[in-house]
Amino acid sequence: MKKSGWCVNLIISIFLSLSIISIGLGEEEFLKRGKSDGISFISGGIGIHERRTLNDIGKNYSLKIVFSNKKGEFLSDIMVRVLDQDDKVILTTVSNGPWLFIDLPSGNYQIEAGLKEDYKKISPVKIEKGTQKVIHFQW
Repeated sequence: MKKSGWCVNLIISIFLSLSIISIGLGEEEFLKRGKSDGISFISGGIGIHERRTLNDIGKNYSLKIVFSNKKGEFLSDIMVRVLDQDDKVILTTVSNGPWLFIDLPSGNYQIEAGLKEDYKKISPVKIEKGTQKVIHFQW
């Protein structure tokens, strides 16, 4: 009896360990991380749990962009370009979720976002050190 109880406990321990590892990996599977010309970005946020996780991770980024339709439903697969004050493209990416965090240095930027063939632009977007600017694109 003691031997079978030990085996059951071992199997349960292994199962729980693997479950915890897969949960930890799963939390960041949805994230798209990148860096271009020294500018870090992260996107994702499909589902409440993912948005909570992403919000915690993204709180230190200087820009948060939210994508939705006119009904308020979140959108993903949005093409995004960031241009500096000289109209030079400094970042191009596709957001794989409704939230995109970008860590831009202080300055003025132009943000362009496209859903299929429909492009929108917000300009100027003023980024200030120590704060997070939040902008919304809606189709």
